[in-house]
Amino acid sequence: MVRFGFARLRRLLPLRVVEQGRHLAVYEHPRPSYGSYHHIAVPSVGVPDVLALAHPRHAALRAELVDVLAGSGSTALVNAGARQDVGQVHFHLTDAAMPGRASTADWPDWDTAIRGLAAVPDLERRFAEGCTLLQRPGDPRVHLV
Repeated sequence: MVRFGFARLRRLLPLRVVEQGRHLAVYEHPRPSYGSYHHIAVPSVGVPDVLALAHPRHAALRAELVDVLAGSGSTALVNAGARQDVGQVHFHLTDAAMPGRASTADWPDWDTAIRGLAAVPDLERRFAEGCTLLQRPGDPRVHLV
């Protein structure tokens, strides 16, 4: 339902648009829980999770997303598996530091992380437990936590 809403009924959603792109929009989070600001970047098409985002048909969306995340200067993260609350992939942007999360794998950038996540050993277990891809401001690397 959420995926359909973002893909087909965005204009009816009670969210304030911060930035609108061709393939995604950035909104103020409806229930902010991180830092002094908390935004979400959401694809304009239905994409169930970060693994589906790796599909070649989403290359233009990924490119725009990578640009938005890199240009935000924010902590950026995407939850996966049991940590993802809704059936639409969305990335959180905040000024919160997200301390205390140890990395179990890392990639040089978002595009490499999104495309490489499926190759992580024990991915099924990690998804069952829930995991997060996290990038901190000033560090181009993306960490699996």
